[in-house]
Amino acid sequence: MNDQRKKVAQFVLPRGFAGRVTVIFMNRGHKSIYKNVAKVLKLQPEDDLLEVACGNGYFLRKYAPHVHSVAGLDLSELMVKSAIKKNKARITEGTAEIVKGDAVQLPWGNNRFSVVTTMGSFTIFPKPLGSLKEMHRVLRPGGRAVIAIEWNAEDGLDHTKHVKKYGMKMYTEGEARAMMKEAGFSEISITYAKGFMMPKMMVVRGVK
Repeated sequence: MNDQRKKVAQFVLPRGFAGRVTVIFMNRGHKSIYKNVAKVLKLQPEDDLLEVACGNGYFLRKYAPHVHSVAGLDLSELMVKSAIKKNKARITEGTAEIVKGDAVQLPWGNNRFSVVTTMGSFTIFPKPLGSLKEMHRVLRPGGRAVIAIEWNAEDGLDHTKHVKKYGMKMYTEGEARAMMKEAGFSEISITYAKGFMMPKMMVVRGVK
């Protein structure tokens, strides 16, 4: 492991034994995120869902067992292996796939999915607009995207140390709307919800 990778926080790129421990706590802490995003997603049996930065695949297994197909992508090799294991039955059936990759270069063709989501990661995406454009590209016309922005500039907390230490971006509602519009989305709406250490979680929805 090179020096640059050593400096990357475990929650950004889980790896090794420490990464496994980190994910256990992440899943517990993210339960309120999953529930709030699921409410906005309103997944239907006919949906083909993509989760960008899917972690260990918990959301796909827990909240999307009824949809037509699921796919997950994550930058962490450890998380990809865990997600494959967690969703092994569906992968064997041919209704799920989990791949290692970058949000700014999704390995799927145009119009592949009816729904795309990302949660717990958007504030650390190095190229957020590029990632949104990729999500828009792989969506079918009329497809919906739901982006969770858990810590943000509207929540009343002081995130100075997180911005400095991890390079997080604290989005305002206006910035989130503008990015979604620039990426090509319409019918943009934002709802707020509460969660663990998240007094005003932002859930952004857009339609292709």
